[in-house]
Amino acid sequence: MCKENIFKKLLFKLTTECIFTVNDTLFKQTDGVSMGGPLSVVLSGCFMTKMEMDLVVPSSPKFYKRYVDDIYVRRKKGISDQLFESINKYHPNLKLTIETNPSKFLDTDIIREENGTLLFKVHDNENKIPFHWSSAVPKRYKRNIILGELHRAKRISSNFLSEVVRIKNKYMAAGYPVKYIESVIRSFSEEKDDPIIPNWLFNNKREVYIRIPYCKTNELYIYKMLRKLEHFSDYEITFKVIWITRNIRSLFPIKDKTNHISNVIYKGECSCGSIYIGETVRNAKIRWEEHEAIDGKSEPAKHLVNNNNNNHNYIGLL
Repeated sequence: MCKENIFKKLLFKLTTECIFTVNDTLFKQTDGVSMGGPLSVVLSGCFMTKMEMDLVVPSSPKFYKRYVDDIYVRRKKGISDQLFESINKYHPNLKLTIETNPSKFLDTDIIREENGTLLFKVHDNENKIPFHWSSAVPKRYKRNIILGELHRAKRISSNFLSEVVRIKNKYMAAGYPVKYIESVIRSFSEEKDDPIIPNWLFNNKREVYIRIPYCKTNELYIYKMLRKLEHFSDYEITFKVIWITRNIRSLFPIKDKTNHISNVIYKGECSCGSIYIGETVRNAKIRWEEHEAIDGKSEPAKHLVNNNNNNHNYIGLL
């Protein structure tokens, strides 16, 4: 069998025989791929690109932009939206909805002036705040998150200066020093629009990356140590740091995975010889206690009630 046929067979299985669970019940998805899977993004992109080649390109709309399945279209005034109707007829599983004169598209707020001019600004979720200045993360991360917002504002907003004021106030509220925020904004404004030329074009220095667990003490002394290492190597090597950071919950797990096992297949055997095999994403011990409950609605509980037999043995987990 050639590679193309093998690939086609695997692709067919992934799109017609995907298995998933709902309320401890197994189901087979006979059409499409599972939501959130890596293949779903690729296939949706291929499908939407094919649709655009067949419908959007021939219709030549005044303005058309798409991100995955979010589409923004502008058409001439007084013309019916034939593109929307043709897209929904393109495939039986394709059911798009329409929003006329939307005020937001993805992370962009759209403002319409009375003269028909469109203005744009970054859509900022007020409930979503950046991590505080006192957070135990490398200062480089704090700098990059501000730079990321500045780059996004420059690409999106019609009034970049107003966005700079918004970003400054946002991070001041999160405890960032005013001088630090202004220094990041100043360095951003001084950046050249020319593409960055990699350093290896100008020197033949070796680069050595050092992985170090992050803490404020390490961050305070590491760069002094790096300068000493470069001096020790006669400046023939450039040393760089890769900080190793961890989530708080990884240091303090919510539950003991040894004594509180979850997401397993389990097996139980009654004294009459009947065997029950189940699957749960919850705590296995709690799930089994529900099977032992006389007023339980699970099949093992019904079996005990119907046979008036409470003498059963718990075998364990498979």
